[in-house]
Amino acid sequence: MVEPSTANISSWLKKKRMGVGHSRPHCVHSLSQLDQAADVSQSANSSDNALIQQLRQSLGMLQVAFDAATEAMLIVDAERQVHWANQAAAELLLGGVPIQLANRKLDDLMALKPEQVDAKAMAVLLDRRHPLPNASGEGRCRIALNGGKQSASLLLRWRPVELIQAQFLLLTFRDLSPDEQALIQQQRFMTDLTHELRTPLAIVNGNLQRLSRFKGLPSAARSRLAMAGEEVDRIRRLIEHLSLLTRLKVDPALLAFGEHDLLSLIKRWTEALEEPAIGLDGLEQLEITPCMVGLDPNALLLVLDLLLDNALRYGDGTNPIQLQLRRLDQQSCVQISITNHGAGVPVSESILKSWLNPFIRGRLRRDGRQVEGAGLGLALARELVMAWEGTLILEQSAVMDGSLTTALLTLPISPAARDGEVPVNAQKDQV
Repeated sequence: MVEPSTANISSWLKKKRMGVGHSRPHCVHSLSQLDQAADVSQSANSSDNALIQQLRQSLGMLQVAFDAATEAMLIVDAERQVHWANQAAAELLLGGVPIQLANRKLDDLMALKPEQVDAKAMAVLLDRRHPLPNASGEGRCRIALNGGKQSASLLLRWRPVELIQAQFLLLTFRDLSPDEQALIQQQRFMTDLTHELRTPLAIVNGNLQRLSRFKGLPSAARSRLAMAGEEVDRIRRLIEHLSLLTRLKVDPALLAFGEHDLLSLIKRWTEALEEPAIGLDGLEQLEITPCMVGLDPNALLLVLDLLLDNALRYGDGTNPIQLQLRRLDQQSCVQISITNHGAGVPVSESILKSWLNPFIRGRLRRDGRQVEGAGLGLALARELVMAWEGTLILEQSAVMDGSLTTALLTLPISPAARDGEVPVNAQKDQV
């Protein structure tokens, strides 16, 4: 028996498909379509396999990249169950590998120890009774691990991730940079220093006041006591301002935040001023329109005090300090400007910007003497304003006998007030 050759088998299959010996020629078209479909299917399968292989390689490379990252990363669902983690997270929480974190609950792995004032947003991250946050956020914290261990200070960031109609949350933990660690150390130092110096300064100030009440005290001695009291008070303010400035750089959220009537706060501040030579231009225009802003009212009063003090120090002492308010509806903001008349020609923009840095003082008086002060007022005012998402800049312009220096404070108007409404939770005259 002769075995059929490959050519014979191919010829036989071709005849069968062509319908040789059969009376159904219409099968030619159908079988041709089947061949084409088979070829297309085989090609599609090949393409799919190649795509799947490419995706696997890409995912593998992504996993390698994530594992090489120094930041610890976790993805959790609404039940706070871990769905994905990188190697840094596994090493931080378990000292193991990522697979050990799969399907674990966050509160079984760690406890968060917030280091900032506003810790509510961070506290709900591990609480299954609350929904996942719908907005991004960040904060400093320490992690308490099983076995009583505790991590160093970390920066925790969270961000919602929506995948396939299911909500997830991405958590990242990273070590603080050297600059951030230095700021924290500086904050702790200033807090300790303020605490240690507060009591002795109060004792010195009390003794000075007691001595100044002695009858028959020579005028020269009384004058020296008054000067000593002023110096003690200056040191106290310097320490408090430096401490607050350091804390704001580390944690801007330490300020209270609420909706307040800006015009009401400004009026109360001007009524309490001891300096009568203040112009009040621009207040009438705000009488008829709401001007609600989000800020800390006590901090605003401090900012205005600092700006006024700076204007009085560098002013010529003869022209009044001008206070103006303007509402800019197109920019949805309100501007407060405090302007003083000083000596000399306007300085460059770079010098003006430098005056907003700590320990930088402005130019000399007309008599060549340096203005007293530590150069912290404008720097502290700017940090406070930035905490409310506002801006503080300095501007100068030339006039006939000198220059005008303006501190321009810009604050965003609350969304409700932009439409002429007063928020329900707005607070008036609360300082």
